[in-house]
Amino acid sequence: MAQSPRFEPLGFGPFAKTHASFTEVDTFDWAALASTDHDPRERERGRRSFVLRALDEQRSLAAFTELLGELVEVGAPIDVIGSLARVVRDEALHVDLCDRVVKALGGWDERAPEPQWVKSDKRLPLRQRVLATVLGSLCVGETISVHMIAGVRKGASDPVAQEVLTRLLADESFHSRFGWWWLETMPLTDDDHTFAKRYVDKLLPTIARQMAPMIAAKPVAPSPFGSLGGDERRAAFELAMTKTILPGFDAAGLDATTTWRRVQSVASA
Repeated sequence: MAQSPRFEPLGFGPFAKTHASFTEVDTFDWAALASTDHDPRERERGRRSFVLRALDEQRSLAAFTELLGELVEVGAPIDVIGSLARVVRDEALHVDLCDRVVKALGGWDERAPEPQWVKSDKRLPLRQRVLATVLGSLCVGETISVHMIAGVRKGASDPVAQEVLTRLLADESFHSRFGWWWLETMPLTDDDHTFAKRYVDKLLPTIARQMAPMIAAKPVAPSPFGSLGGDERRAAFELAMTKTILPGFDAAGLDATTTWRRVQSVASA
């Protein structure tokens, strides 16, 4: 069985024991997942989907680990730092969970691409770098992820896969809330507001472009490991935008709904 291309677990000794007890990774029945008699084509389809999910989690782990260091450097309140430490711990668990699903369904191969890493822009002042990650990766990225994982989990009939997706969903929900808690409890200065408004005005068209091929995808057959076709992705994305993201940014004075309407009108022209 090929090893994962990065973040391969040590798997023994005090580090493995601490990680397992801290994250409860061993509460999942990995042997049952590996021994299920699903159709080989379904297993391969599920394996590929969790490869992509593992890459997303690896990207998030790197991004939020960097944010944690920046919060320490900027002198954020210790309870905020502690709450983000949970986010980093969650992402480490998610990398491990997705890696174990991939291995249970057949293992890694040489085709796994490099994650699309999201890194802090060091050209920006520290406070703006923090705010950009909160807005882009937590408020938007994790909120969309919540709705997408919820849709995928709905169709997952394999009990272990559903348990894994349930854990991912619960954790991602907290990560999304962290971003919105930040906007609610950390008053924006005039400079912060100017930067945030400019950032959101650029972020929303980018999100629309990135999501366009995903929500235009063809319908897909149900999978025991979870699946989401174009129509379901579109519905999940629109719900995330209209229920949480746009109202949340509007409440922070960023006038996101106006920007989003402009983006939509350009796209439909």
